[in-house]
Amino acid sequence: MAKIRLFIDMGSYKTVIYRDKMGVVLNEPSKVSVRKDEDSTQVVAYGQKATKGDNIYLISPIMEGVIVDENIATAMLREYVRRVTSDSSNSRIEAFMSIPCGASAQDKEKFYTAAYSSNISKLWLVPAPVADLLGCGIGFEDFEYCVLVDIGSGCTDIAILSQNGITEGFTINIGAINIDLAIVSHIQSKYGVKISLTAALSLKEQIGSLIPSGSKNLSVTGIEIRSGERKTITVTGFDILDALREYYQVIADSVSSLLTASEYQVYQKACAQGVIFCGNGSKIEGLKEYMQERLRIPVYVANGARTVYGMQKLSQDKNLTKKVL
Repeated sequence: MAKIRLFIDMGSYKTVIYRDKMGVVLNEPSKVSVRKDEDSTQVVAYGQKATKGDNIYLISPIMEGVIVDENIATAMLREYVRRVTSDSSNSRIEAFMSIPCGASAQDKEKFYTAAYSSNISKLWLVPAPVADLLGCGIGFEDFEYCVLVDIGSGCTDIAILSQNGITEGFTINIGAINIDLAIVSHIQSKYGVKISLTAALSLKEQIGSLIPSGSKNLSVTGIEIRSGERKTITVTGFDILDALREYYQVIADSVSSLLTASEYQVYQKACAQGVIFCGNGSKIEGLKEYMQERLRIPVYVANGARTVYGMQKLSQDKNLTKKVL
């Protein structure tokens, strides 16, 4: 029987699937629209086609990196796996799937259930920092200890890694989506105008910076709270600085806590190697300078890291797979 191997990153914001020898074959929002009647719930659409409507609700089955709606998550994964394997209906499907390093046994069981219900016959669960490190182009033989911080859409993984995998680590419920929501709240408080998450994302990506600067500005349109009418305002980098720093300071404090709680030898070697930042939330301007000032150790930002590529690399080394998983 032919074998298909998939590498799945089913995150809070989107699901990415890499198929061995074919590359990325799916990149869709982790969204499902369902029609709810008195007696039933029926799936209407998945991913990019999922929208709201009359009696149609938009559901995000993954929140903070873990499954919160088992039935919908399973239906979504089953559909996505079907799409990328429809050319090989009689093949055995194996998969590597990333999970937060702080996932509980119950969280892991939900991923197993969703996978085995999606025609996947064998599954490896890979802690995100392990996949991210390899996705950054760094091998486990390149260091004794290092720190990796993955600021994802729904959560942030912070881990100390050794040549045997994760030594210590945890997940905090802060991600890029939280930062976007903070910008929405901050703009509403300052200007009395409610903007969309899409507008907040544009502000973050185009003028957002952790280094104080008023030189950049962007006009966005929202709804004025008092009048209910549309209003366009011009926002500067200074206007959203506090909203950004509030969350990145929590991440910096969490990194410090992890390091200071580790054994002294681990602490010394990890600090000497430095901290690697990756994930959606690492793309903010000024992150390296901001974190270096607060952590006082070397900081590296790997904006191009892809979790699925890291898992694909891991699968090619059976000895490493046994050692780090």
